[in-house]
Amino acid sequence: MTDHSLVYLYGVVPAGAPPPPPGLAGLDDGGVRLLPVGDVAAVVSDVDGATYAEDVLDERLRDLAWVGERGLAHERVATWFADRGPIIPFTLFSLHRSEARLRERLAERAPQLRERLERLAGRREWGIKLWRDEARFARQVAGLSAPLQALEAEMATAAPGRRYLLRKKQDALRADESRRVAAEIVRTVYATLAGEAEAARALPLPPAAASGAERVLVLHAAFLVSEAGFAAFQQRVQALEAAHREAGFTWEFTGPWPPYHFAHD
Repeated sequence: MTDHSLVYLYGVVPAGAPPPPPGLAGLDDGGVRLLPVGDVAAVVSDVDGATYAEDVLDERLRDLAWVGERGLAHERVATWFADRGPIIPFTLFSLHRSEARLRERLAERAPQLRERLERLAGRREWGIKLWRDEARFARQVAGLSAPLQALEAEMATAAPGRRYLLRKKQDALRADESRRVAAEIVRTVYATLAGEAEAARALPLPPAAASGAERVLVLHAAFLVSEAGFAAFQQRVQALEAAHREAGFTWEFTGPWPPYHFAHD
């Protein structure tokens, strides 16, 4: 470490965690090492102080390609340790002026860090994204809605004038029922998977897509799952996927990840 370096923190692991191999490249292809602090150790690299100076970094954050490249390096290091034991991952660009200052900060929080590492042992984060195909869902919603089915049955036997009025009512009811049924499916999926997990987080969704989008993201969630409970969790995901496929719901199931959404509760 030189006078012009900063200490970059990837995460905190137990003091007995395996040392990183020489080939594990961190930010800017820098070496990764462990910095022991009592019963825990910081996973760190040295980075160039000029490159990551506060004013320079603020400007570089606008370059998505530059940020993305460093995000991949950060993820690579955190995942290497997560594959071998518990880790409290820190956010991208957690920078410290010196080893001494970082040691001081971690020592102040040592009891909480040890407790979190014990809680995270044998557990990983899994991600779910649930998408709704708008055209397919629109075709299937009547079969999922008792009020729409009842209205359609009434229309089938109604006189022409009455049928015309019911058809106008049907348009409004279909819109209301589409929102209700979709929301109920999302609630059911999230609650069911949360019941199989140690912890769950519903994550913010992007702004609503413009009208006419072919599919819409309706659920983005993270789940903390134990190694012992993963088989049951995966089976539940598969069962829910099969149950809602015909209604136009598709899934992205990703992981295992370091427990980014559960390490700093």
